[in-house]
Amino acid sequence: MAFWGCEFLFDGVPCTQYGLMVYSFGSNRQSDVVFPSGDIVEERLASRYDAMTYGVSQNNPLEYTLVFGANMDSIDAGASIDRFEVEAIASWLTGHQTRKWLTIVQPDTEIFRYKCFITDLQLITDGEYPWAFSCKVNCDSPFAYTFPDKYEYAVNGKLDVRFWNRSSYNGFFRPVIEITPKDGGDFSILNKTDKNRLFAFSGLPSTGGHVITVDNKNQIITSSAGIDLYPYFNMHFLRFVRGDNYLTFSGNASVRFVCEFPVSVGG
Repeated sequence: MAFWGCEFLFDGVPCTQYGLMVYSFGSNRQSDVVFPSGDIVEERLASRYDAMTYGVSQNNPLEYTLVFGANMDSIDAGASIDRFEVEAIASWLTGHQTRKWLTIVQPDTEIFRYKCFITDLQLITDGEYPWAFSCKVNCDSPFAYTFPDKYEYAVNGKLDVRFWNRSSYNGFFRPVIEITPKDGGDFSILNKTDKNRLFAFSGLPSTGGHVITVDNKNQIITSSAGIDLYPYFNMHFLRFVRGDNYLTFSGNASVRFVCEFPVSVGG
C-alpha cells in the first residue's frame, strides 16, 4: 500500500471530523508508490542513427488512488455511513475551483503535502450499505511539497552563506524572498553556484523599514510601502540549483527565504 497512516487532512480539515480513516476495503486499495520520471523530449531524423535529445519534461502530474471509510472505532456497532454523511463528505472533498492541500498523517509524510483536486469519488458498499470511498488524488505536478521552510539572515555589509536546496527537481528552484532594508541603497545576492548569477536592487529609496517581497517563480515584486520596485531591479530573479548553493549577500537588510520544496515521495 502507498500509505500505512490512518488519517489525512484535506483543505485543513481532518478526516476524523467526518468519522473517517484510511484503509483498504475488499478489492479496493490505494495505489502503489509512483515516482516521476518525466518524458524524453527528442527528435529522430532519417539522416541520423541517434536521437537529437533536448531534455526531459517533468510536467506529468502525480495521480494516485486513495481509499478511506468509516472508522470502526468511532461508529455505533453495525452502523454504516448514511446519505446525509455521504453528501457532506462529497461536498468537503469535491467541486473546488482551485487545488487544495492534502496531508497524510504518518510520521514519514507529515512534513509533506500534496496540492491536488479530488476526482472520481466513488462510494463503496457492502451488503448494499455504504462503508467507504475511493477517489483519485490529482496533483498539480509530479511532486509533493514540503511545508514552508523559512531561512533568515541578518546582512550587515557582506555575508557568505551555504544554502542547501533540498528539491528533488533537477531544474532550478525559485524561492520567495522577503527583504527588509535597514535603509535605502543597494542590496544583492550573488549565487556563485549558478554561474555567478546576481540578484540585485540598486538605489532603493529609504522608506523606514518597508518589506520587499519577491516571488521569483512568478517574477512578482511587491513592497509594503506600495512602491514600484521594478526600476531598481536588475531583472535577474534568484534561483537555486539542486543541492548546495554558495551565496554572497551584500547590503544592510534582514532577509528571509520562504521555500516549499518539490519532493519526490510518490503517492
